[in-house]
Amino acid sequence: MRTFNPEVVVATEVGLCELAALLKREAKERFRLVGVELMDFNRAWVQPEVDLYLTSHVDLADELAAAGAPPDRIFTSGQPIDRVFAKLPDRETMRERLGLNPEVPVLLLLFGGAGYGNPQRIFEGIRQIPQSLQVVIIAGRNSRLEVQARKVAQGAPQVHVLGWVDNMHEWMTAADIVVTKPGGSTLMEALCAGLPVLVMDPLPGNEQRTCQWIERWNVGRWLKHPEELTLALSELLTNPELLRQMRERALAVARPNAARDAAQAVLRLLTAER
Repeated sequence: MRTFNPEVVVATEVGLCELAALLKREAKERFRLVGVELMDFNRAWVQPEVDLYLTSHVDLADELAAAGAPPDRIFTSGQPIDRVFAKLPDRETMRERLGLNPEVPVLLLLFGGAGYGNPQRIFEGIRQIPQSLQVVIIAGRNSRLEVQARKVAQGAPQVHVLGWVDNMHEWMTAADIVVTKPGGSTLMEALCAGLPVLVMDPLPGNEQRTCQWIERWNVGRWLKHPEELTLALSELLTNPELLRQMRERALAVARPNAARDAAQAVLRLLTAER
């Protein structure tokens, strides 16, 4: 940092934020420091040398303030995601483009970019649903999981199995419900698409906290046991009003322009008088 001599340092990880704060404190460096706290609260973010905190949602901003961060230094920008989520096409157009039946509900089943999960266990729950359903399984970069998913879904009607995709925004736009691991970026993308989120198998720590946010915002369900999947899907598929309410809640808390808003906040800090 000394060699580069920056005017602003944006730290997207708490340990790096602490190191940058230490440099400002001990070496009297004059750069502006921005801490980007996205989904998980950590008290170590709160350093007097931090000039601006960017958070993914207001609940996290409240936790930062309660831990001692000056409220006037906290800005809730949302979690930056691809800008394509700021202007999504309508569902009917997207279903036609992707070759999906416009009259049958679409369930999007995601396993994260690395491809983690048990497709057989999940698909057993889906098979028990009496309603007609189109299922799109996206296995990510895990080719072994993709092969496993194809075997599990073999013979089942209206099932599409994919590996890594570059058009996640299109599949989310076409879907009615998503079942996924609770990754922060996946959640924010789903909210921008107005998707109710059913989350399973969170890792301890950050992902479990994400599950708690999902339930607090009433944009989905945290399924703690495999048998809950069938019940949750049946509830949403047989209750259009509940599905509509969750879609509206998702869109209400979504921040599709988070990347732009965060960048503008950093620029305002950079041009502000010291």
